[in-house]
Amino acid sequence: MSELAAQWPFLLAMFVLIGASGLFSGSEAALFSIRDRDRKKLQSSGAAGRVVDHLLNMPDQLLATILFWNLLINMIYFALVAMVSTDMSRPGVFTFAALVAIIFFSEMLPKSVAVMTPVQISLVVGVPIKAAVAIASPVLPVVQWANEAAARLLWPSFQSEPAIDLADIERAIDLGTDDALLIRRERAALQALVAMAETRADEMMRPRSRLLVVTPPLDQSLLHDGSPPGGYMMVADPRDETGETWVGSVAVRLLRPQQFNDLASAVEPVLFVPWTARVSRVYEDLDRQDISVAVVVNEFGEVIGALSIDDILRGVLASRGHRDAAEEQIKRIGRGHYRMSGMTSLRALARTLSIDVPEERAATVSGYVQRYNERVPRVGDVAPLPPYEIVVTDEDDSDIWIEVWRDPESGGEAT
Repeated sequence: MSELAAQWPFLLAMFVLIGASGLFSGSEAALFSIRDRDRKKLQSSGAAGRVVDHLLNMPDQLLATILFWNLLINMIYFALVAMVSTDMSRPGVFTFAALVAIIFFSEMLPKSVAVMTPVQISLVVGVPIKAAVAIASPVLPVVQWANEAAARLLWPSFQSEPAIDLADIERAIDLGTDDALLIRRERAALQALVAMAETRADEMMRPRSRLLVVTPPLDQSLLHDGSPPGGYMMVADPRDETGETWVGSVAVRLLRPQQFNDLASAVEPVLFVPWTARVSRVYEDLDRQDISVAVVVNEFGEVIGALSIDDILRGVLASRGHRDAAEEQIKRIGRGHYRMSGMTSLRALARTLSIDVPEERAATVSGYVQRYNERVPRVGDVAPLPPYEIVVTDEDDSDIWIEVWRDPESGGEAT
C-alpha cells in the first residue's frame, strides 16, 4: 500500500487518462449508434443537437479523431504503467491490474452505457468531441493517409462491387443451389417483390381491430400483455375522445429496456395513405421519410388499419402470406355462409367467394354497404354482392359485424 501511496501523482494521471479514454470510447459508440430518425430529433434539440448532427455529417473525420485521441491516451497510459511498475515489488500484478482497469472502465463500461442511451450521451459529449476534432484536424490527413496506405498494402486488389439488380439475384439463385424447393421459395419471394407494385395497401395492412391503440399519457402498464400485435403500438390524439385520430406509433419491439419508462420519447410520426395506394409506393414513402408505420384510411377518411415496414417485408418474404392474413379475418360458419368485421377488405372477400371484385370505390365491406345504402351502416342493412347477399347483423363499440350468404333467389349451389 505504501508503494502505491508513493506513486500517487502517476496514479492520479492514470485515472484521468482512463476517464479520457472512456469519454472517447463511449462517444464513438453513442454517435455511431444514432439512427436516422433520432437525427431529426437532434436537429430540433438546440445548439448541442446541431453540434452532434454536424459531427455525424463527417463520419470519416469523426472516427479518425476518436481513434487518434484514444491511441494517444492509451500510449501515455501504458508509459505511466511501465514507469510505476518498475518501483513495485510485484510489477506483473500491477501491470495486469492496470490492463484490466483500462479495458473495463474505458472500453466495456462506457460503450455499454452509450449504446443504451445514445442520444442523451451524444448531446453531452458533442461539444468536447467537436473541440477534439478541431485540435486534431492538422494531423488527421496524416492519419487518413496512413489508413489508406495500410489498406492498399493489405488488400492491394480490393475493389468495391457494383450494385446487384434483380436479374443478378435470379441468376445467382439458379446457379447457387440444386435444391428445387429452395429455388421455388426464392422465386416466390422475387415474384412477391414484383407484386408489391400491384398490391393495394388495404390488402396487406393490419386491420384496426387487430392493433393496440392507446391515448396519452403513455406508461409501461399499457404493455402488460406483452408486445402488441405486429410489434407496434398506435398513439391516438388525446384531444379526440373517440380515439379515431392517430398521431403516432411506438415500435415496441425495438425499444431498449430503459425506454419502457419513457414511452412518450419513443413516439414517432405516422404516414397517412389511402386504401388504394400501392404497397411499393407506401414502402418507398416510408423509407424516404424514415417512418415505420403508415396509417391506411378508407374512402370516407376513416382509419381502417395500419401497414408497417415489417408487414411489407414479411409479406414479401412469406410470398402470399399477406393475402392469407387478410382472408383469415373471414370466418366460414356454414355452407356458403361467412362472418367478418366491417373493416375486412372487400377484395379479400371477393377472393374468398371466388367472384369478381365489384366495380366500387370501396376498400372495406362496411364501405360497400355504406355506398349501397347511402348512409352509415346499421344493424339490418342489406347490400347485394351477386350471387351473395351482405347483411349487417350486429355492432359493438369498435366495429360492425357482417354476414354473407348465398342469395336463395340467385339459384345455384353454395361454394
